Amino acid sequence: MTEFDLKQSFESSCGKIAHDVFGEGPDVVLVHGTPVSSVIWHGVLKRLQHRYRFHVLDLPGYGSSAKFEDQEVRLRSFARVLAEWLASKELSRPALVGHDFGGATVMGAYLIEKADVAAICVSDGVVLSPWGTAFSRHVKENEEVFANVPEYIHHAVLEAHLKTAMSRTLDQAVLDRLTAPWLSESGQRAYYRQVGQYDYEYTEQLEQLYPTTSVPTTVFWGEEDRWVDKSEGERFSQMLPDATLRILPDAGHFVMLDAPGLFSRYLDEWLSAFFHV
Repeated sequence: MTEFDLKQSFESSCGKIAHDVFGEGPDVVLVHGTPVSSVIWHGVLKRLQHRYRFHVLDLPGYGSSAKFEDQEVRLRSFARVLAEWLASKELSRPALVGHDFGGATVMGAYLIEKADVAAICVSDGVVLSPWGTAFSRHVKENEEVFANVPEYIHHAVLEAHLKTAMSRTLDQAVLDRLTAPWLSESGQRAYYRQVGQYDYEYTEQLEQLYPTTSVPTTVFWGEEDRWVDKSEGERFSQMLPDATLRILPDAGHFVMLDAPGLFSRYLDEWLSAFFHV
């Protein structure tokens, strides 16, 4: 996965973010969620970059992007940063694809920040209140305690937590790439910082705006998602005027890791329909 390292950077209002572009074709922006990075899109790029020009970025405080004390790493700031980045790239009405936190990020960039986009796909999104696993909510209430546990305990807890989001055993090399940004002293504090800033009010605000969506939308959800139940996907898709819902069998929360081939096929079918490729 070394070829997936992001080589470009952009100075956002929440710090420097890493980003890059892969492939040729219509513009598609892939936005990851928590607690991962753009690495999750590796399988999708491998399968579809011959058909689309994919733009990927690490959200502020995640992956290869800057991490620092007092950094704002809330859903509303992610939407703002995405809109800033889109404006800087001067893309011609790209499609946005958001997973987990990326779901609220792309919806917020469109509905609140007024980014000009062609279509939106949300997969296993953190888009409806209340949200968060029982473990994450516990961490939010005890951020400083968790931020100061020994690194080996933090590492073990992080790996165990991530594994609950998968429906199959994840390759250790991929798991290592997902956990690596959080393992230094600054990375550990950054991990708990983003949990401490979970922004429930923002998704409540977005819920009031979902019915005003006027671009093509689709919703993907893992049938075995144990972090955000598929019933949330059903409820979310019903709030959008003309959304389609695709349930991916044998896939957990990280559908693009559990079922990269099926996820890529569904995404390609949807993208090709309105990009006419």
